[in-house]
Amino acid sequence: MKRGTLGKLVLAALLCLIVTAACAPAKRVAIGTRRPEPVYEQLYPHYIEVCAVSQIRPIAAKKGGSAGHAVMYLKGVCRDEGSPFPALELCDDDSIDFSDPESGMGISVNRMFKNVNWVGIAGKRLFYHGNLSDDQRLTREHFEATFRQAVNLGIFRGVEFHDRFLESKPDELTTEEFIASRSMGTDYALKFGRSIFCARLPVTKAMLGEIVEFLNELNREYATGEADYDWSGYHDNCSHVIRNALASAGIWKSKSVNTTKVRQFFHLAIPANEFANLAILANEYPLEDFSRLYEDEVKRESLIERGWLPTRHGALLKIIGVHEDNDLYDTRFKIFVLQAPLLKHKSRRVRRMLSERRYLDIETNLLHFKVKYEEILRERPADFDISSEEGTFPTGEEAFGDVAQRYYEYIEEQLEDVEEKLRKLSELKY
Repeated sequence: MKRGTLGKLVLAALLCLIVTAACAPAKRVAIGTRRPEPVYEQLYPHYIEVCAVSQIRPIAAKKGGSAGHAVMYLKGVCRDEGSPFPALELCDDDSIDFSDPESGMGISVNRMFKNVNWVGIAGKRLFYHGNLSDDQRLTREHFEATFRQAVNLGIFRGVEFHDRFLESKPDELTTEEFIASRSMGTDYALKFGRSIFCARLPVTKAMLGEIVEFLNELNREYATGEADYDWSGYHDNCSHVIRNALASAGIWKSKSVNTTKVRQFFHLAIPANEFANLAILANEYPLEDFSRLYEDEVKRESLIERGWLPTRHGALLKIIGVHEDNDLYDTRFKIFVLQAPLLKHKSRRVRRMLSERRYLDIETNLLHFKVKYEEILRERPADFDISSEEGTFPTGEEAFGDVAQRYYEYIEEQLEDVEEKLRKLSELKY
């Protein structure tokens, strides 16, 4: 048997058993736009959005991959203008208006890139909407104006494509112009040809710094010539990058890349699934179950080291429907979701979440978590003394008690914060 044949056979068997009958495109339906109110920005200056976007289907060109694409928006992060390759830095508190939703960067990985892993696009208007108003028609003229703006902004300056993707470059376009035009709808102007589903999660400024450091190091490796970026849908794709960027800030566990074929199967990363994972983690993890939280190493360390847990008030979902008035793209919705028999409940949960007010509306969300925090504190064990230096807990385990002490302090802090945000929201809205 040839070297590697066994691994291929095992992988094929796993795929047949688990994936072949379990991966399906969603129905082609019209997707309406629903997003948080503008007042959200004044409550949360720093947050992330992890987004799954549907398959892109140009009318006059080859359609994109069936799995769609994954992108991320980092609120409170700016472009590092001094870097020769795409790089980020935390926005200067003294010069940026954090109540402006444009004060952030969209992050996108592209299989065509050779000397970088990702590019950053400043502001939601260009990243999500391509400067297209809801009542405008997407025409060839607007398309060309948008990619030329991307060139003028220097988004793709210094970015190189693998040679095989440059074979179709027209002579009249520079390489940078060609990259900008081919990246349309994938790295920016997403709603031109895709529907967008995002899970938004407030984070601390320090956590954003950890994500920025991870992403910068990733691009530095390729930009300095240590290696060429070689995208792989199986081994190292857009969802792996986003997943692992968030893992660097203690939000969840990382997933391995570029491992053996069999091992990599257990580290698959699919855009729609990662969006669903964050949506459920941020909104429906049983925060009241301290024993379960204590046993989760990532959450336990995040609580102790960062004073932060991912299930929290301010975590919302967002939908931006594809631009229907469109000359250039087939706007029927199609997205690929991994739905193994044991995972179908996840898709059902997310569909339910996308239709319920508390996952989309900030005031309803805050009120929900206020009740949750109050219930947790009300159910606190009677013999647990939050004011003591060490704290006690019925188990008698000192480490368990120390973490429990911090947990209840944390819940009290979150209750105070949610009450303050409700007061501020009332002032902003009325």
